[in-house]
Amino acid sequence: MAHRGVSPLIGAWRMTSLEVGTEGNLQPVPYSGQIIFTKSGTMSVQAMNPDANAPDTPYTSNGYEAFYGTVTVDKAARTFVVTVKSSLVRDLIGQRLTRVFQVSGDKLVLTPADPAEGFRVTYKRF
Repeated sequence: MAHRGVSPLIGAWRMTSLEVGTEGNLQPVPYSGQIIFTKSGTMSVQAMNPDANAPDTPYTSNGYEAFYGTVTVDKAARTFVVTVKSSLVRDLIGQRLTRVFQVSGDKLVLTPADPAEGFRVTYKRF
């Protein structure tokens, strides 16, 4: 539910799909997870690959991703920047991650601002 004058991102979202690769060649990965945006300007995300032997990525350890931080939303540009305050992968702490978002009804799609990161994740509002 969007609130007047508040970003449409506010709330809890359940991951419905994760795709990785390059644009035009995205492949599904069987992840599950959630992302939460608060009115007070924080964001937290947790996601898990059911394959405990999946190779680590810059965001994951043992197939698991978890971090939170402060978030700044640019509604006009449909982007947000999260400054990571705490993370399972400690190298992320202090990084500023820019994401492009699209909200359509109860559906949220996130992609990286840098296409080289190569992913698209889709969520449904809880």
